[in-house]
Amino acid sequence: MKLKFLEQNSLLISIIFLGAVLRVEKLNLPVTYDEAYTYMAFVRQDWWGILSDYSLPNNHIFNTLLIKISTGLLGNHPWMLRLPAALTGLAAIPLVYGLGRRLYNTNVALLAATLVAGLPAIIHYDTGARGYSLVSLFTLSGFLFAWSAIEKGRWHDWLGLSISIALGFLSVPTMALPAGGIYLWALGETWMRGERRFSPYLHWLSSGFVAGLLTLAFYTPVLLVTGWRKLFANSFIQPVEPDAYFSKILLRQLSQIWEFWNREMLPVLGFLLILGIALSLVFSARNAGARFHFAVPIVLWITLYVLLRHPQIFDRFFSFLLPLGMLWAASGWLGLTDWLLKGMKFNASKGLVFLSIGLLAFMALVSVPEIPASWNKLSNVEVIAHDIARAIQPGDMVLAGYPNDTTLWYYLHREGVDDSAWHIREDFQRAFILTSTYYEQTVEQVIAQKRLELNLFDMESLTWLQRVGFLELYLVDAR
Repeated sequence: MKLKFLEQNSLLISIIFLGAVLRVEKLNLPVTYDEAYTYMAFVRQDWWGILSDYSLPNNHIFNTLLIKISTGLLGNHPWMLRLPAALTGLAAIPLVYGLGRRLYNTNVALLAATLVAGLPAIIHYDTGARGYSLVSLFTLSGFLFAWSAIEKGRWHDWLGLSISIALGFLSVPTMALPAGGIYLWALGETWMRGERRFSPYLHWLSSGFVAGLLTLAFYTPVLLVTGWRKLFANSFIQPVEPDAYFSKILLRQLSQIWEFWNREMLPVLGFLLILGIALSLVFSARNAGARFHFAVPIVLWITLYVLLRHPQIFDRFFSFLLPLGMLWAASGWLGLTDWLLKGMKFNASKGLVFLSIGLLAFMALVSVPEIPASWNKLSNVEVIAHDIARAIQPGDMVLAGYPNDTTLWYYLHREGVDDSAWHIREDFQRAFILTSTYYEQTVEQVIAQKRLELNLFDMESLTWLQRVGFLELYLVDAR
């Protein structure tokens, strides 16, 4: 028994290590617009500012607090912006393993952990300085606490569920999507177990109430300072116009999600995973400890959300489904394997698990030589920022068109350029203006975008300085 325990845990540790190697390669890539804005607008504020400023939903508060800690300890580097999300993503691997062991068996748990460690789409969310990997983590911990609460009826498990849900909301308010599914599943599982006493349902209701109170407490600074409209009525969560929503908009967005989630792997693998999820519904009665398949309430809750709200369907809103989907797919394929090959002398499921770990090891090994190049890669914006920092003088202003403005500010800040350089003002001496040929931007368009009058600029002095990729840098004197 002890050897079996050590074997399982050594395999899990190996999976986590291989997952870490795959994430290291992407940790120091050039920052994106959202990452740069998170740092420039929110991380640099004091603690109260982070907790209370929801001027844009870019502030994933819990993740922003973690980034403030990481960058405060080790400096402002792209990999430090992403370290909290990466560690969170790695923590999801043992959690999905634990959920797999409790709901299914060890082989399912190991295969699911392997898939979570190596799926490119999950790695993408785990290596971005955003709060979506935290939502995945608290979704998994929520299911674990809910399962323990149903199994053992302990009050602290219900409290653990409440805390998981509230911390998920503090990470990103889209935690409402998995939260509804978790509570629906807990209710359905309790009922299907034949529980007719009132006390378990009271505990369930109390847990939801406490989760709501904790979430309200976490967002009280936002409500006091920023106001409720920015939280509940911002443009990112407003319903889409219902005209042709289901026939065009929804289908297009779902297609984009499917393409994005499969962009770094063979399309056939995506279909195999979907088939595995379908198989898990067929074999759930054979290899699952739960009586109520927890994919059902989540899909039901999301369907109700879409029908009632007509929301924008951004891929990141549903990234929490990926670790759960890997668990469902693992249970489906191993359920089919056990059914087809029952009676065989060798353990086919265990063989499939070891094969998947071997493939994960191969992926990690192949990625290792790419790590130095990815860590030393400079974005075009970073090159431009470095050159501006060497040439900028007191009184100069820097203008850039969307979406390169925020990333340029971030890299200028890293170069030690004072914030005043990119503050829009009329009393400047010279202006560096960054345009993008990809977006067909002109100098005049960038000036107009920043709501400045063209007559403030001596356009006859306009000088082209350099081109890097799609980016072009100009210098113009004030009139």
